[in-house]
Amino acid sequence: MTTILKNNNGLTPRDLNNVTILKRHGLFLVEVKISKVSFAKGLLLDNVPLPENTRVVCVTRNGRAIVELEAVFLEEGDSLYLVTENEQAVRAAFTVL
Repeated sequence: MTTILKNNNGLTPRDLNNVTILKRHGLFLVEVKISKVSFAKGLLLDNVPLPENTRVVCVTRNGRAIVELEAVFLEEGDSLYLVTENEQAVRAAFTVL
């Protein structure tokens, strides 16, 4: 099941330009693309507040995966891949990115 979230779920164009959620085996895999006006643009990934039990597992930039996430500053066009077991946590994560 793939769901594209729309702005009525607490998202604004200022924050995100693309969000995808895949649910499998009680886990949610979330892709979030950072837009040019995203709150998270320019932030150190470690400084982006995420809900409990939510982890960024990978960032992609210019077609390349970044799995060593220490000292990663988020840039426009980056895709973050988050994993969580709680849909509420997923929605909460979107309000800060």
